Amino acid sequence: MPGLPRTQRIRKRPEFVRIQDSSARVGTRHLLLLLAIRADEGPPRLGVVASRKVGCAVMRNRCKRLVREAFRLHQDALPRGLDVVVIVRPGTHELALADVASELARAAPHVARRARDLRARPPGR
Repeated sequence: MPGLPRTQRIRKRPEFVRIQDSSARVGTRHLLLLLAIRADEGPPRLGVVASRKVGCAVMRNRCKRLVREAFRLHQDALPRGLDVVVIVRPGTHELALADVASELARAAPHVARRARDLRARPPGR
């Protein structure tokens, strides 16, 4: 089972900061999704943040793996040209992949609507 390719991951701190400064957010029970639009129309990209509040390193890494795989499975439901940073909330490590994937799938329509709003907003606002 192939993972999420590097081209679809957000890996540099300035990119995380740019997305976190955006006002577009969608929250679920275990995830907070921060959204930003890119200039290109490539596939959606993902960055994952799991603070120490989530748990020890093993728990944080499990959460990140779950979110990356759920994103890979449901990326077709997200608009192209979108950058998403997922902030993992405590308790996520106890979920199964199906639970995380269903949370992300339920959030996808809200994410698409927020992305349309971001595209409609004039630049610089």
